[in-house]
This record gives sequence, structure tokens and C-alpha cells, in this order.
Amino acid sequence: MSRPYVLDSSVFIYGVKVSGDVYTVPKVIQELRSVGADVTLQALLNEGLKIESPLEKDVNAVMEKAKSTGDYPRLSPADIDVLAKALQIGGTLVTDDYSVQNVAARLGIETKAIRQERIKRVLTWRHRCVGCGRIYKTETTCPVCGSEVRLKPIKKGAHDSQE
Repeated sequence: MSRPYVLDSSVFIYGVKVSGDVYTVPKVIQELRSVGADVTLQALLNEGLKIESPLEKDVNAVMEKAKSTGDYPRLSPADIDVLAKALQIGGTLVTDDYSVQNVAARLGIETKAIRQERIKRVLTWRHRCVGCGRIYKTETTCPVCGSEVRLKPIKKGAHDSQE
């Protein structure tokens, strides 16, 4: 028996047909209504698409992991919910979103890309000042030099000293 699929909004936006045991979450439906991707949604609903909210414990696990990887600021509430639903049911997450794929890899969730290539390596992000290079947990402006603090991937072997 094949694994169930959990669909991100990009599946509906691109109009991709996915068959089998297929799920999405209410927050994806809200995103779709705002961009007018109702045709694919209706077709999948006719074929048995299930719309279910994830369990709160799985949402919390996703948020914790996303914060530890530094992907949390890049994830929408719908992204968090599709990750949580895939974690809950042991499903394959269908998405082109690299941040979603990165967190999924850390959670052991299988992913399937739609139009983009899947991520090549899993990343961890940190907040680093573009001026003086100091590392912070959440700053957006460096309190030392006043420069912008941006998310940067941690390179292999780099030390992660926090201010």
C-alpha cells in the first residue's frame, strides 16, 4: 500500500493531478481561495481529497524543529500545518517550497517536488550581522554596529556561538 500524500498549496496553483489517498489542511484551502485556484481543488475534492487539521502536538513538533533549523520565519501557517499533517499520518509531502522540504527532511518526512528540483542538502540557518559578523538568536538589527542581521545558512564545520 502506498503512503498517503499531503498537498501544499503549490499543487493546486500549478493544477497538478495527484491520485491516491490525498490530504490537505484548511489553511491551504484559505490560501487557495485568495489566489483563485478553485478548479484543481474541486477536481481533487471530487476524487476524495480529505481536508483535515493536524493534531496540536504535531504542530508544536514542527514549530520546534523549524525554529531549530532557522526556517521558522520563512514558513506560513499553512506550511506548518501541512508539515504537521504529514508528520501525523506518515504521509509524503508534495511541495516545491525549499523551507518546507528542509524542515520535512529533519522530521523524517518524505517529500515529492512538483516543478522544482528537491533540495540537495539540508540546511540550518542562523541570524548573522552583515556588518560585523556577530551571531544572534532573533535580532533584525545588530545592537553593536547597527547593520542588518540576515538569515544565513551555517556552513559545514562552522561554529554556532550565540550572543
